[in-house]
Amino acid sequence: MDTVTHGLTGWLIARALPSDAHRKEATVAVVIGSVLPDADNVASLLGSELYLRLHRGISHSFAGMAVTSLLVALLLYRFGKWKDLKKLTLLVLLGQLSHIALDLLNAYGTQIFQPFSDARFSFDLLFIIDLAFTGIIVLGLLLSRYRPSHARAALAVLAAYVGFAAFLHVRAEDAVREAAVRHGVPVISSWALPRLGEIRSLPDVVPGRRAEAAVEPRGGFSIPVLSAISGEKGIPFPAGPFAWNGFVDDGSTYLRAEVDPLDGAIHWRERMRKGRDVPEVRALENIPDVRTYLWFARFPAAYVSTVEGKTVVTFFDLRFGGVTGRLPFVLRVIESPGGSKQVRWGRS
Repeated sequence: MDTVTHGLTGWLIARALPSDAHRKEATVAVVIGSVLPDADNVASLLGSELYLRLHRGISHSFAGMAVTSLLVALLLYRFGKWKDLKKLTLLVLLGQLSHIALDLLNAYGTQIFQPFSDARFSFDLLFIIDLAFTGIIVLGLLLSRYRPSHARAALAVLAAYVGFAAFLHVRAEDAVREAAVRHGVPVISSWALPRLGEIRSLPDVVPGRRAEAAVEPRGGFSIPVLSAISGEKGIPFPAGPFAWNGFVDDGSTYLRAEVDPLDGAIHWRERMRKGRDVPEVRALENIPDVRTYLWFARFPAAYVSTVEGKTVVTFFDLRFGGVTGRLPFVLRVIESPGGSKQVRWGRS
């Protein structure tokens, strides 16, 4: 989640705690804890590769939280008025645990077991920015100014909201898997990930025709031939768990579709060969940036082009969208005819 939502969540949790004589100090401790893990954003100053390695790494791990909670509590104990180190530590830790819980809800991936493992975990339930989710928090803060019970009610509503997102997640994953099977695609694995929602000025299908659809294939592979639906884009609006990307691994390629979990509509977008299987990619795996990217990317893909006599291999992650949109975390390796290689990070 975004840092503002993390901070507001910490504030709401503090409001929900039983009242005591140190309400202000407790609130400060929880709120600091709720935003503390994102201090690793300073890694962006060290370059894109290190940022991918470090962001949501040790600062977002259980081991890291234990250490930093104690360190922050010691500072609050030393310079604050409340001299209960144990409670201060637990409150900072509570804020940090809320941060990790929210980050696990989206699809970015969090290394909760660092430094013992660099595996990334995610529940794939909410988009990284969700105005409805944040709105519930803000409303809870407004209503709980004088009645802490309203803060507890808001937390219960948030839990129900996440449960509803989990229900839609299951429906979206089932829809994309069943659609692939119906069209003869071998399904090794399937996933559903939240995506940025949109407001459309006009319906993307004629009334009564919510069905599967396909666009022209990209990357030299065919997509199951399905009934066409317009892919007209709308205005981005990140509110509610109603927009999903469905993915299918057929053993050699990734298929991506946009899924409506309410009626099961499938709009196939593209089919790309797995990035690790592209010969030009295998030839570059000795480059540290490429190794980092393949570790980070959940659905790594690549396309090869020639620009002014130079071979350009562009890496992207289908998790963040397809080839035609603007993508974050794009890596390009440019190889000159003489064999020298240049690495560039950026966006598509």
